[in-house]
Amino acid sequence: MEPDALLKRIDEYKAAIDSRRSLANEEQQELDSYFRIGLTYTSNALEGNTLTISETKVIIEDGLTVGGKPLKDCFEAAGHA
Repeated sequence: MEPDALLKRIDEYKAAIDSRRSLANEEQQELDSYFRIGLTYTSNALEGNTLTISETKVIIEDGLTVGGKPLKDCFEAAGHA
């Protein structure tokens, strides 16, 4: 492939990516929340935390503890988030 043709193709790909790059505020917040909860859950689960992903979500978003679970697990989730 000619160098000029390759550079033109790269520019086209970059333009296509840039045209899709901006997310609406709501979409950005939803992604941030999704990754914050998911990362907290998986990181804590690897360390032996007994919370489910739903319980982790309640702790992070609502600030509530979960009945029947050790407070240590709840504090770990809140602290990680």
